[in-house]
Amino acid sequence: MTKILALDTSSKYISAAIADGSGKIIASAHKEADQMQCERLLPEIDKLLKKAKLQIADIGIIIFSKGPGSLTSLRIGAAAVKGLAFTRKIKIVGVPTLDVIARCLPIIPSLAVPMVDARRGNVYCSIYSRRGGKLSRKMKYSVIPVAELLKSVKGDTIFTGDGLAAYGQYIRDNFKFKAEFAPERYWYPSAEVVLELGLGLIKKKKFEDTDKFTPLYVYPKDVQVR
Repeated sequence: MTKILALDTSSKYISAAIADGSGKIIASAHKEADQMQCERLLPEIDKLLKKAKLQIADIGIIIFSKGPGSLTSLRIGAAAVKGLAFTRKIKIVGVPTLDVIARCLPIIPSLAVPMVDARRGNVYCSIYSRRGGKLSRKMKYSVIPVAELLKSVKGDTIFTGDGLAAYGQYIRDNFKFKAEFAPERYWYPSAEVVLELGLGLIKKKKFEDTDKFTPLYVYPKDVQVR
């Protein structure tokens, strides 16, 4: 049976998981890489394969958390994924990183805002709501000033993501509604959630074009939505 590699490199961590075709996780790892991500990514994948007693030839699909997030980390991850896909004829499934961060939350009372630090007072962000047990995105994937984000959120909200480290106090001081902050352990994408979201896309046969695949870059004057 074809095996699946789920991977996130959008933050200071490398999160990876290998699952069988049904989505059952065989092995997983979540390690801090920071500035050494370029050197550590492929060796970490190799370690995970050995832990699962598999070879790269056993992987038929890679689910990649494609951003937005750290530009350098995303480029490194995407380059590795494309390299493996080309040489091994592996299919790629891309999952938006903000969707992953929102889904990592164990409970969403009404509104959730994942926010990734984009520097200079800006965050990569979106707004999500939960209705009938389903998570729904209410805003384009954006990179905007934190002040502008707060104007867009209309109700009590749980905030999550590493943007809280830089802008948490600003939110407490300026948000007009009740603000709840997720514990830090939920700020970063997990490969397990990348896998969960990717399996839904696999069922719909929504694979990326390997030749054209790039991370989901979001710019201030060019907000993209997929």
